[in-house]
Amino acid sequence: MERGRGGGKPRGEQETNLQSGPCRTGLPPPAGYDRRGPCWLTSHGVLCLNVGKEGSVGRLLEHNEFSDFIAYLRLKNLSARTITEYGKVLHALFSHVGLDGSSPKEITSAQLRDYVASLQQRGLAAKTVSNHVLIIKRFFGFLSEEGYIAEDPSRRLPRPKVGKRLPRALTITQVQDLFAAFEAETRLQRRDKMFFQLLYACGLRLSEASNIRVEDIDLGEGTIRVVGKGDKERRLYLKPNLLQSLGEYIAENELRTYLFPGRGPDKPVTGRNMGDRFREYARVAGLGDRVTPHTLRHSIAVHYLINGAPITFVQGLLGHASLATTGIYTQLADEMTKEIALNTPTALDDILPRGKESLKERGLAYHSALEEADKLVEELLREV
Repeated sequence: MERGRGGGKPRGEQETNLQSGPCRTGLPPPAGYDRRGPCWLTSHGVLCLNVGKEGSVGRLLEHNEFSDFIAYLRLKNLSARTITEYGKVLHALFSHVGLDGSSPKEITSAQLRDYVASLQQRGLAAKTVSNHVLIIKRFFGFLSEEGYIAEDPSRRLPRPKVGKRLPRALTITQVQDLFAAFEAETRLQRRDKMFFQLLYACGLRLSEASNIRVEDIDLGEGTIRVVGKGDKERRLYLKPNLLQSLGEYIAENELRTYLFPGRGPDKPVTGRNMGDRFREYARVAGLGDRVTPHTLRHSIAVHYLINGAPITFVQGLLGHASLATTGIYTQLADEMTKEIALNTPTALDDILPRGKESLKERGLAYHSALEEADKLVEELLREV
């Protein structure tokens, strides 16, 4: 059985406790959450809800179905952030229906439909509303499976249709321009450059890169250990030039715990802080405001595929459980290949005068369509 990051009990054997009111564990919330948020799950399996004991959610904690559901999610080996998102959605639902001490078993289909309608009236993106519905269905599906309720009120609750859009990816030249915009005069600047070079080269999520420890780097073998979603580990190989830069960075900063420390050596840098710093570098590189750290993850996947890497290699690099999830990058690779074919000068451009003009027109139309899609994707990401 897989063990948690702290080396304690296996995830499935850890006790899950529920705690109402401000967190009394003294433990910090996950990166990206603060103590003013509605809830978070600590590394000790304590779901902390920032509500008063007299509030509806405070009374909700008296019911076994809620605590059993959280325990079930942990047995499914979901990450703390994922369980926190489940808690936030259910907190919002219970607050909306106003349980007033009653059990969530008494929530009706009409109340669920009213809640979903309220989300849509607030103008939330279809993807966000769909995620809320999915979590609600999972909760009541669990109650039905465990015999808490005779009939699942969410069974016929429709999920909004979400159009599939391609994620944004940068060209190799754009990535080179980005890293050219990084200064390396101070330790902080060198840390930033190393952070995002590693994030790009290994296709890391922002949270994965932030939590890498020095002990995860094997300079002799040239590998890095990454802990991803659901505490799933993957070991990735680093190219010699990146490995050398990484070794020099570790030696210069005399690092012992986190590879990218934050305000103290025993605390990692926060994803929010690195996201803000990345946007500054992206603007300097002329990439605009719509490029995010996650864009680098998309980009390395496309770059590997364009240069002939097997899709199974990209799947392992990104830590995808399903090959279908990785498959979207083949579409991006095809689009980028099309862009190269339409816009790269060849000998025939001079032989066929109208050919070059036609290619340019098609290329401009293609870029326009990509930019429009990118705007929609960024709007959706801001909602989520």
